[in-house]
Amino acid sequence: MVNKEIIKNIVFDFGGVLLDIDYQKTYDAMSTLMSRSFDPKLLSHNVKSILNKYETGYINTEIFIEKMQQLSQKKVPKAETIIDAWNALLIGFEPSKFDLLLNLRKNYKVFLLSNTNELHLNWVYEYLAEKYNIRDFDSRYFDKSYYSHQIGMRKPDGEIFRFVSIDAALGPDDTLFIDDIKENILGATASGWQTYHHNPNDDLEHIIKNKLCLL
Repeated sequence: MVNKEIIKNIVFDFGGVLLDIDYQKTYDAMSTLMSRSFDPKLLSHNVKSILNKYETGYINTEIFIEKMQQLSQKKVPKAETIIDAWNALLIGFEPSKFDLLLNLRKNYKVFLLSNTNELHLNWVYEYLAEKYNIRDFDSRYFDKSYYSHQIGMRKPDGEIFRFVSIDAALGPDDTLFIDDIKENILGATASGWQTYHHNPNDDLEHIIKNKLCLL
């Protein structure tokens, strides 16, 4: 149960909460491109390690693409085709969420905490600039954004929640974390944050206004 009376800070996940995504599109596109399954349940430890290192910034985009080319079981795909397949999961941003974030900032400190990578974030920035002419996404809608590949940590590890708490001076009791992945919710809960497990099929604005009663 979320205690809205003491909430001062709201930390949003990105994909599946604010940004519409479809993981299956990337699983299918990468599987076709590489002639091997890219289903996360079937990925080898080696491939998972590459993905985790890219998501935490321990390898750069150039090396990531080279690793994917090496994993291909047929003709080595071009970098551009790998990028397109990797970004296939990214759908878009509902414009009503821009107003939602701005309205929340009138009464709360609002943050973004995302497991992501350079290619996905670059796509988002280009999409927002081209479709909505938004070129200051992080500063306009959030007090601060935290991206896993920039800070070298990822959810659900406890260190990332401790880092954000210290860096943003957040009190755990008065901080609400909204994420669509159960493991991330458990990590935040273990760190003392209030949490809400969001269903991507639910209307976020309705949840904020009518279930969490934050507006």
